[in-house]
Amino acid sequence: MWHLISGPSETGGYVTHVVPVDDLKEHDLRSECWCYPDLHEDERMVVHHSADNREDFETGQRKPS
Repeated sequence: MWHLISGPSETGGYVTHVVPVDDLKEHDLRSECWCYPDLHEDERMVVHHSADNREDFETGQRKPS
């Protein structure tokens, strides 16, 4: 599960962060977060990476054991 959190950007505009719910580590709502998030759509969307690698399961790259 993921949170969508929208608000003002660091450069003055509007940005949406896509952040994993209940991840192993707290995320910083900045582009300099520890997870090295991806910037999308002219930097209006910041997609964070999870510490628990849930993306691998969601994309089918990894199967539950």
